[in-house]
Amino acid sequence: MSAVPASVNETASLVGLDLSNAGAPRDWQRERNAETEQFIMGRLAGLASLADRGGVDLISLDETFRLGGKRRRDAWLDGALATSRLARHTTRAALVATVPLGITRPEHVAGAIASVHRASAQRAGWQLEHGATAQGTGARTVDAVLNAPVAAPRKRTVDDVAREPVRPLVVVPVRNGVDAELAAARADVARLSVATLEEARAARAAIREAAIEWGRAPGDVKVLVDVHTVISADRASAQARWDLLSSLELPSGLPALRTIGTAEDLATLWNAWVRAGGADGFTVVPASVPTDVVALAQNLLPALTELGLRTPATAPVTPAATPARSRRAPERVR
Repeated sequence: MSAVPASVNETASLVGLDLSNAGAPRDWQRERNAETEQFIMGRLAGLASLADRGGVDLISLDETFRLGGKRRRDAWLDGALATSRLARHTTRAALVATVPLGITRPEHVAGAIASVHRASAQRAGWQLEHGATAQGTGARTVDAVLNAPVAAPRKRTVDDVAREPVRPLVVVPVRNGVDAELAAARADVARLSVATLEEARAARAAIREAAIEWGRAPGDVKVLVDVHTVISADRASAQARWDLLSSLELPSGLPALRTIGTAEDLATLWNAWVRAGGADGFTVVPASVPTDVVALAQNLLPALTELGLRTPATAPVTPAATPARSRRAPERVR
């Protein structure tokens, strides 16, 4: 997996979509129904296709995502398996899967992500699991994954030979200073979970400053803020739907930032945070599917375009070059 220097249009605000909650609920996983995986995959393909056509830049599945159906020992590979299948239903969005390092070896992670990369014509991304740095994951571990030898495709096409290789994106969830340091060192995308603009600005500034110390350009790391969204035609309808959803069992690990209102309300917040230097974009975590995914594609993205945050020619996110040597002492992140 080799890196190619590239950058994202600096005037474009990036749009991520986390579809982890579109996986099989816990009850379905216990039932081991063989038809569950087919249903989950069909729904996921429809959502991803809609988001991709709307212009979403990244579609991600975290370590909690499960296809359900027959229980497998390697269920932790469900995200990679699903994103590989999503390649045929999308054309531009990066397909980001979490393959946890805590339970497998770097070469196994590399092989799983390489499979997605080949299936998607080099649109794959690898997202670290939440709390990875607490388990000892650092820059050297990430390098071990990116540099691990992987099996070549059985048959290389003319396009494969002509296309300059691009390594998969590296996405790091940031919850603390150690996560931020790793993001500065190796991430293409850092995902923040913060509740206020002031927190976002401080975290983004710290990551960009640390990136310079690692020998990178500050723009090499795109900082996206996670936002849990309830989007309806009016605020009263959005609040009513949230009241219903919050009375049910909610997924764990939801973002610190939540918006309940119209697409225009979210676009206004989005515009304010991006213009103030708090984010390069947001990762939308829909409160319910497909309702909030449809609203994102049909209402939010056009609203962002009207605010000048998106253009039809917005460049897809691509990995920046990782420096061979950094000025920062290596013991800071191992």
